[in-house]
Amino acid sequence: MTRHVARSIATLILTMLASLSGAQNLTFLQDTPGVTFTDEDRKLQLDAAIAVLSDSNPRISKKWKNPATGHSGSFEGLGNLRSEDGLHCRKIKILSEAAQRKNRMILPVCQTAEGDWMFASGKKLTQVH
Repeated sequence: MTRHVARSIATLILTMLASLSGAQNLTFLQDTPGVTFTDEDRKLQLDAAIAVLSDSNPRISKKWKNPATGHSGSFEGLGNLRSEDGLHCRKIKILSEAAQRKNRMILPVCQTAEGDWMFASGKKLTQVH
């Protein structure tokens, strides 16, 4: 995997976490596991994301756990999708646990022609068999 793809996955995850922690009037998000993650937790989470998004198996799952903090989670591919503009997309499930907090998200992401991953916001998607 190129550094470019790894960087785009990191950006995707950090954007997701920043949007959760910076959202106004959404104080319930302060109770999500990501607010207590350490840099090592985020690295382990990123490694799991890279493993799932770079694998040709659309249903692969990768768990992570930081023995130092006890924080853990997983990324799971839930199948490939195709956007109406022809992008390769994948539905993913992200589980996170930290400090007795649990969170589960299911969301679609698409890979651009340049190899970056982005949220599939506003895109019409179809299941690929």
